[in-house]
Amino acid sequence: MTKDESEGLDRKRRGKRTQKILDDADLRDDDATARDAEADERAKAADLKSFMDIKNPYAGQDDRRAAAHDRANSKIDRESSAEDRVNLTEDEI
Repeated sequence: MTKDESEGLDRKRRGKRTQKILDDADLRDDDATARDAEADERAKAADLKSFMDIKNPYAGQDDRRAAAHDRANSKIDRESSAEDRVNLTEDEI
């Protein structure tokens, strides 16, 4: 194998690795967006339940707390995705 062929193969491998990292980052972002939407719906349902239940004004607190945790996890996933993208850019400089 010539030096040029070897370098071309290395570039191709790096390209595949880079694309996999980018695809994984996109997938984490999409998952985070879906979790955020579900968390918002659960929080709204908990608020409505609390509003409608005059006997127990604190109903739904656990649901709202779980939704908040999901949003926090989504934020962590987005930060991780962004870091992966930055690391790829730094490798190219």
